[in-house]
Amino acid sequence: MKQKKMAKLTSGLLAAAMVLGCVPGMGLNVSAEEAEYQGDLEYVELKLYAIADAPNNTDLASQFWDELNSRLKAALNCTIDYTYAAGNDYTNNYALALASGDSYDMIQAAPGWLDYQGYALDNAFMSLDELIPEYAPYLWETIPEETWDAATVNGHIYGVPTLKTGVTVPTFVYREDLRKKYDLPEIDSMEDIETYLQCIKDNEPGLLPVDDYQCQVYGTSWIYNTPYIGIDEIHDAMFNFVYDPRNGEVLSVIETPEYKDYMYKMKDWADRGFWSSSVLASTNWGVMQVLNGAAAASFNEQLPNYNWHATQVEQEHGAEGWELGFYMYFEGNPDSVLSGSTIGTMTAVTASGKNPERALMVLDYIQQNEELWDFVTYGMEGINYTLADDGSIDTSNIADGASFNYFPSSLVGNENFEKRQSNYCDDYDEIMEKINNKVVPSIFEGFALDTSGFDTEYTALYNVQSEYGYPLQAGLVNDVDQAYEEYLAAAKNAGLDMVREEVEKQVNAWLDSRN
Repeated sequence: MKQKKMAKLTSGLLAAAMVLGCVPGMGLNVSAEEAEYQGDLEYVELKLYAIADAPNNTDLASQFWDELNSRLKAALNCTIDYTYAAGNDYTNNYALALASGDSYDMIQAAPGWLDYQGYALDNAFMSLDELIPEYAPYLWETIPEETWDAATVNGHIYGVPTLKTGVTVPTFVYREDLRKKYDLPEIDSMEDIETYLQCIKDNEPGLLPVDDYQCQVYGTSWIYNTPYIGIDEIHDAMFNFVYDPRNGEVLSVIETPEYKDYMYKMKDWADRGFWSSSVLASTNWGVMQVLNGAAAASFNEQLPNYNWHATQVEQEHGAEGWELGFYMYFEGNPDSVLSGSTIGTMTAVTASGKNPERALMVLDYIQQNEELWDFVTYGMEGINYTLADDGSIDTSNIADGASFNYFPSSLVGNENFEKRQSNYCDDYDEIMEKINNKVVPSIFEGFALDTSGFDTEYTALYNVQSEYGYPLQAGLVNDVDQAYEEYLAAAKNAGLDMVREEVEKQVNAWLDSRN
């Protein structure tokens, strides 16, 4: 693919490369070459959409954006208008943003949780094949061909990957101080989790044992306690179909023996009062309920992304003796599969985007300039952080409300520029060693399930899961066996067997193409 497109490079690309490939590490001052180049560009305002809660300190956020836009205006004659999209109901917010037809020159995209492939197949994004080599030449040359192939859907590239291989590990986060208080076993299994939650229920009446974020107990833990690999993520690590690497089978989730066994556990835990009976109506980000003292645990934590929550709790509640503990589900299941992704976070352009060329230039520009990258990743030095003597990012002495969350820095992940942060938890290196020893490349990196031939049935399965699956998975049913049989029957009536066969054909074709 890459060799074919290289023939399309033009003198315009070479001119852009000369400017955008400016000296790495230069400061926020604009070079003479940049200033001369931007004079050839018409001013544009780029519209950016990404999942992030709006900053609490709007004054500091405004100061940050003034500085960033001043730099972009001088270098590339553009500025950015960022629409913050609340994370507590990101699925609907994201879907509405794309359905609205609004023009976004830069929009966060990701397989799985943001359904990159599905939206690409639905023509929600603009094809960038012809634009990337010319307007993002550094990224085009630096990002491996295999990664561009993984970002390709139906023959076209719709998203720009970062320069970082990502891995997200769903994790049980809990109050370690309470575990110690009641002399409970260290948490190394789901059985230990159950012991902990029962103790909280019996002895801490002011705490929810588990947060109430849509009861992600099943959604973020089940598959990591099995040997399966998810195929079609429909919401927060929930799938209709999985792949069994032991024998190459494609299975419907609800027909795996592990699924029904887990439903008995969910029913038992719900009956014990480990979570609220109204969990399915909640849109809270459950981890926050642990951080603010409303809940003793959450199944919805993510490592290594949020390892700093342990430090946050120590800073905010250390005087009260609070501590956080983490249990990564794969630690208790040697057969589980943990996959890394080179396209876990990307930047796309909506189909109606007005300035895709300039958006690509901005991405290319940031990824070559370490000081600018630091600025959009860590914020304003002296305000959002200070630089420690060892070069790490220190946020321990910043003012209240100065935590940096003004820019979606995941869109420009860069392993070469990334710096250690002082607020990492004490066990960060140990956590990363465990993750790195477990993670393997995803065999479904870039796989796009094409549902066009069975879209009606696939949509019906989603509706069936919402009606029958969610209550069952939250333990909010009277009888597990009856509820399960009703769910299975409804799924089969919706076309489960036919869809599974079609999914299996596509999976086998995909795996054959990789051999």
